[in-house]
Amino acid sequence: MGCKQTQVKPFKQTSPEEALTGKINCPHELYYAKSQVTPPTPRLSGTEILQLLRDEGLVPDRQASGGVAFSVPAVEGVVPRGRAPRRLWRVPLRGHYTSEEKQIIADVFRYDKLVEQVQRKQLDREIKHKAVKDEKKRRLFIKKMKAEYQLQVREEKLKRLEEERAVVKKPAKK
Repeated sequence: MGCKQTQVKPFKQTSPEEALTGKINCPHELYYAKSQVTPPTPRLSGTEILQLLRDEGLVPDRQASGGVAFSVPAVEGVVPRGRAPRRLWRVPLRGHYTSEEKQIIADVFRYDKLVEQVQRKQLDREIKHKAVKDEKKRRLFIKKMKAEYQLQVREEKLKRLEEERAVVKKPAKK
């Protein structure tokens, strides 16, 4: 018994020109052909990238000791989502407010302080009122307990007195 030999077709590689015109033998060859035709783009060095970022305003020119604040130009039509963190709400920005805006901010601050003061007074009043009510309840409870105790003592005295009278009457009948 012998093996049946398979006929092998010669592998024809697509040239880069044929691959770009659409004559492809397999998808791997297309990738290879394109890589042969298009030269690789040169990569930028680190200093060039840094210079591009400085030109766009994304990186500061020099580092200051306390940190540097710089603005990033926003794309029009893009709205930031959410609110700023709480720690940034009261960060003062020097020189960015007009006198009218400063007056408004001062008025708002005074109003907030007044509201806080009124709320604190109201809370103090409520606490004081609750303390007075609790004291009143406690006094009423003590008064009630005293009255019950006195009633109990009175009943015990009456029982003793009746027992004494009963003991006194019995010997007289004999």
